[in-house]
Formats: sequence, structure tokens, C-alpha cells
Amino acid sequence: MPATPDPIRKPAIDTLLITDSSWGLIRPNMKFTDLKAVYGEVNLKDERICGPECVDSLDVTKLYPGTINEAIIYWKEKAWHKTIAMIVCYQDSALYHTDKGLKIKSGFSDLLRLNKQKIGFTGFGWDYGGSITSYHNGQLEKTAIHYELDISKNPTDDEMEVFGDTLLDSDMPLVKKLLPYIYIRKITLVLNNHEY
Repeated sequence: MPATPDPIRKPAIDTLLITDSSWGLIRPNMKFTDLKAVYGEVNLKDERICGPECVDSLDVTKLYPGTINEAIIYWKEKAWHKTIAMIVCYQDSALYHTDKGLKIKSGFSDLLRLNKQKIGFTGFGWDYGGSITSYHNGQLEKTAIHYELDISKNPTDDEMEVFGDTLLDSDMPLVKKLLPYIYIRKITLVLNNHEY
């Protein structure tokens, strides 16, 4: 009697993978009703949060609220629950990752290795601190995935110049010295031509 062949299995979907056009199971064209169908209402929570510098408040939807994989879904203005603008995660232990292996807590050196060019960013310790300002035409220049950096080292007096509203880049001697302490603290996926 011939052996029965193994059934063909569909590859498992990585629900924690971030690409230029998806965040786990979330696709750009999904509305809130689609999110409920995919993730279940229990894993979604609408909430009003503080905007940048707490000047305004914003209405958002949290995915997996209160868990290590909490992500914040921002909706386009005047398209509440209809058009996703961006998805953000800054949970220290989040398991989300890109196809290049980047995740929260990945080192700045990993970003530099993938970009193959220097990277410009703002100084640490303020609302827009650690925001990447330029990839200098590197490999990550055109991605929809944005990263924000932070530093884990308490600075000495001569390292304070990497803090505050200032522009830095990875070629600066002080930044090179502090490179082992700089890491990704936030990942943002921008969708539907939203201005980041």
C-alpha cells in the first residue's frame, strides 16, 4: 500500500512581523470593524491620550492594551476608525520585529549596519529626543518604518552635549563613544501616505 503524502501546510503568519505595509495582521486598508474581526473586541480599546508635548489630546485605539505587545493605532484626522495613519509601539519587552530583525531594544549599531550610511538624529531627553532626522541616502531612507532612539547610560558632564534640542549624527566622536548605549526605544509604521 503506498504511503499517504503529508498534507500541504500553509506557512504560519507571523503576527508580530512589521513590514513596510503591515503590522502583524493589520493592513493599510483595514477599518476598525476589520480589526475587531481579526483581533477580537477584547484586544482593542479606544482611548484618549496626550499628544506631543501634551499640547493636545488624541483619540487612538490600543491593540493588546496593558500587555507587553501593546501598540497604539492612530487614525487619520477626520477618518476615525476608517483610515489608519500609523501604528506605534514603545513597550520595552514587545516582541514585534522587522524582517531585518530590528525590534525594541535593538542597538543603534544594528540600524547603522543595515543602513550602510551614517544616521542623523536629535539629542536625547526631551519630547522629540532620539528622533531620526536623516539616513543620508542609506538603505533605510525610503522605508515606512520609523525608529526613535534612546540612551541607557547616565551621562557624565562631558557627555551632556548629546542631550537636548540639538542635531547629532553617528559619525560624531562622542556618539561613536556612546554607541553601545544607544538603542531603539520606539517603532512606528506610517501608513496611507500619512505625514510623519
